Amino acid sequence: MVTKRIILIGIILTVLSSGCGKNTVGPPPSELADQYIAQARSYEANDEPVKALEQYRLVQTVDPENEIAGKKTEFLQKQLQDLSEKHFQHGLKSHRNGAYTQARKAFLTALRYNPDHAGAKDYLTGSRRILAQVSKYLMHTIRPDESLSSIAEIYYGDIKKFHLIAEYNELVDATRVKAGQQIKVPVIEGMPIMADPATIQSDKTKEAAGSASEIITVKRFVVHVLKPGESLSVLAKRYYGDYQKFNLIAEFNRLDDITSVKSGQKIKIPVVQGVPFSGEADTLTDGPAQAYPAPGPKPAKPMEADSPANGEELSVEDQAANYRELGMEFFNNRDYPEAIAEFEKVLNVNPNDAVATDYISQAHFEYGIQAFTRKKYLAALNAFKMSQKFNPDCDKCDAYVLKTEETYKKEHYEKGLAYFREEKLARAIAEWELVQEMDPDYLDVASNLKKAKILFDRLESIKKSKTKS
Repeated sequence: MVTKRIILIGIILTVLSSGCGKNTVGPPPSELADQYIAQARSYEANDEPVKALEQYRLVQTVDPENEIAGKKTEFLQKQLQDLSEKHFQHGLKSHRNGAYTQARKAFLTALRYNPDHAGAKDYLTGSRRILAQVSKYLMHTIRPDESLSSIAEIYYGDIKKFHLIAEYNELVDATRVKAGQQIKVPVIEGMPIMADPATIQSDKTKEAAGSASEIITVKRFVVHVLKPGESLSVLAKRYYGDYQKFNLIAEFNRLDDITSVKSGQKIKIPVVQGVPFSGEADTLTDGPAQAYPAPGPKPAKPMEADSPANGEELSVEDQAANYRELGMEFFNNRDYPEAIAEFEKVLNVNPNDAVATDYISQAHFEYGIQAFTRKKYLAALNAFKMSQKFNPDCDKCDAYVLKTEETYKKEHYEKGLAYFREEKLARAIAEWELVQEMDPDYLDVASNLKKAKILFDRLESIKKSKTKS
């Protein structure tokens, strides 16, 4: 009787212990991966790519070699980067048009899709950061019927910049200013200001933050009538001796779309304190800057470059100049693929355009650096070679081509070794074939491939024979 009880207790304990074990052990990795993939697909169906990407990344934590998760992760990362950039560009457009609330929403959305988007971060904190560094200002006494917008028009030539004055003076309500009130107009680095340099004062508490050489003080301006083939960069080269200073002209003329200028259009060329100026213009102003009336209301935004407001078709030279200008803007925003596309349009019209040739070479190189950083080695390699095509004297291109090739070969060779040790022969073969395609003589890749293929064929043969039996 005692013996039977002992046996019975032993059976019960065994059953209980086995039952408890099942409750504490989670699903196997393959089941977890399937669950994550199902959830990810549900998020994709509901157009929630951020959440979908999170699920695919969870798949990779339990099954690092899962091909579905790998491909989907790469696809969604690219999709999110594109969405982020799309919203960032929308934010830029809204910001240029003075729609600051819309711009802020767009920049926040861009950061949601890509938290590392530097441009969106900069714009969200831009005004505060800029104003924190302002060390010089002008005192202005508000006259009857003046507002911050009209004051911004007087000094910056743009009523939409009133918020800078409001923020600098820490005004709670920008509309509640009155005649006789004294306010400070910030002198901002890189932003032209119509003022007499002698009237600029320094904020002693922030004096180290800026210098006189950083202030763009406009003493007067000249008027230039655009001729066929001329662009803002051409004018910058003519008047300042540097085509990259086209932004001074664009800012002073309040041009939202720098590619929409055309022959016959009148452009104001600011004579900037401290910037060399040369050349004669169609109309030359005279006297101190403050003697001029403020620029008039901002004109309506021009139509697209290929559909001018007056119905005229742009000449080939004008179109090329606009493409070049847009390419330079994309380049300055580090949007290198878009810049390349625009410079290619220029070179299709004029293969000898020195500016476009120089920029497209630099754009290919910078894009190569971006691709290399993301470990997209073949894209980087192609970019460096294209850069060299447009600039055969590019020594750094040679260095990066060699560096990229070596990095690519080493990475795939070592992956092949790792897969081979894990007996994942098909993947090892695929990695080594990539290496052999680029360099057949790289280390012992040829002999490794031969061994891997022999072993793979043998294993496949054994599997087939077992299936038949």
